[in-house]
Amino acid sequence: MTPLVSVIVVLGLALVVVLAVRLISRWQKPPHPPIDLDGIGERPGVVVFTSTDCITCCEAMRVVGGASSSLREVTWELEPQLFDRYHVEAVPLIAVLDDSGRSLFFGTGVPDAARLRTAIRKAGIQ
Repeated sequence: MTPLVSVIVVLGLALVVVLAVRLISRWQKPPHPPIDLDGIGERPGVVVFTSTDCITCCEAMRVVGGASSSLREVTWELEPQLFDRYHVEAVPLIAVLDDSGRSLFFGTGVPDAARLRTAIRKAGIQ
């Protein structure tokens, strides 16, 4: 095997390992316990719990902001009482609520844009 082929094989294997580790860590991340957002407002709408020192929150807000105009951001530094009231344990935490307040999408981290848009359409959000 030539040195160039060896380098390509090693780089390919390293890429496969990195991707596998990222996928496994995503699957093993414990889900946030479901929360009842009764009284939060913005129905139907998207509610995002964030913190000002959360880099992932910025990316999540970019994805959510691009998918919905009906958005309620709850920031830890400005509204910690809502984090306590709704037992929010991780940020970013995103919920898409329908007219009845039922969560059609619920998750932490940067949301999958396609799944988010589907939930937003089901909720009847513009």
